Amino acid sequence: MDLRSIVSPSPSRTARRGRRLVAAALAVTLVAGASACGEDDAADLAASGPGSSSAQDGQDLEPELTVDPGPAPVVDLIDAGGGERRVLAYAPSREPAVVAVTRSATSRTEVPGAEPRSDDTPAQTLTVEGRSEPDVDGAQRATVTAREFTSVDELRNAQFATAPGFTVTWNRSADGVVRELSLAAPSAATDAARAGVEITANAVSDATVAFPTEAIGVGARWTVTRQVDDAVAPTRVVTYELVGLEGDVATVRSTTTAPDPAATLAAPASDGGPGVTLDVESYEVDGSGELTVDLRAALPVDGTTESSTRAVYVDPDSGRRTTYDEDSVLQFRSVD
Repeated sequence: MDLRSIVSPSPSRTARRGRRLVAAALAVTLVAGASACGEDDAADLAASGPGSSSAQDGQDLEPELTVDPGPAPVVDLIDAGGGERRVLAYAPSREPAVVAVTRSATSRTEVPGAEPRSDDTPAQTLTVEGRSEPDVDGAQRATVTAREFTSVDELRNAQFATAPGFTVTWNRSADGVVRELSLAAPSAATDAARAGVEITANAVSDATVAFPTEAIGVGARWTVTRQVDDAVAPTRVVTYELVGLEGDVATVRSTTTAPDPAATLAAPASDGGPGVTLDVESYEVDGSGELTVDLRAALPVDGTTESSTRAVYVDPDSGRRTTYDEDSVLQFRSVD
C-alpha cells in the first residue's frame, strides 16, 4: 500500500467548505485542488490565450450547486470588552464592494520508502464584486461575482481564464454564521477554473467572522467552535478579539487551534485493499490573522489569515514515521 494515498492531500470534487477532507489521513488543503486540475483544459487555453474566454461577456450560468456548510458553530462570549457596546450584525450593503482575495500555500509529505512529495500553490488572486441584501428571518444573502482570476504562474493564468462570471452566494445569519453556500459556474468554465473558484469561495466562507449575539465593545473576546471533516482533529476553535470598531467597520484578530487530536488514525486503502491504522505521534494546527470586516460588505475588505498543520504518524508494526507539513495564507484587499 502506498502510504502517500493516506497521508497526502488530494483534490476534492466539490472542495466542500474548503477544509481538509480527511477521508483517509489528512484532508484536502484549501489550495491544493486547482493546481492538480484541468491540465488538458490548460493546454487548450494556453494555445488560445487567456483573453479568449467569453465567461465575462454575459455568458449564461449553470444551475446553482448548493453546498451544505455542516453543523452550525457554537459562539461563546468570553469578555464583552469596554467602552460603548453594541450588537455587531451584518446588514445589507449600501453599494457593491470590489475585493481581491489572494491565496498561496505549500505542503510536503514524507513517507518511508518513497520520494518526498511537495505541492506548491503560488499566489493566485480572485477579484470579486460583492453585495449583500436582506433574506428571511433576519439573515443576509451575500453574493459575489468573479471579475478576474490571476496567478503569478502563467500556466495557471490560462487555466483560470474562464473564471470571470462565476457567482458565489452565502446565506448567513445576522451574526455571520453561514447557513448555506451555493455556486453558479459559467457554462464554458473549465474544471481548473471551477476548482480554483470553489476552493477560494470555501476559504472565504471559513474566514467569515461570526460575532456573539450579545453587545460587545473594543477588547471583547469570544470563541467560535465548529466541527470539520478531519479524522484526526475534528474540532476547530477560533478565538477572536475585537481590536477596533468605527461605525460599521470592525477589526478583529484571531487564533485557531485544533484541540484533542485522536491517538490513532484508521483509514481505508485507496486501492480497495486492507485498511491501515497509524499512531498519531503529533498533530498540530495553528492559525492567526487580522481582518477588517465591513458589516455591510459581502466579505472581509482587508487583512490576512495564516494557518499551518504539522503531523507525524507512526506505523505501529514497523515504527516508520510519516510526516506532513502544510502552510497557507489568505489575504483580502479592497480594490478601488
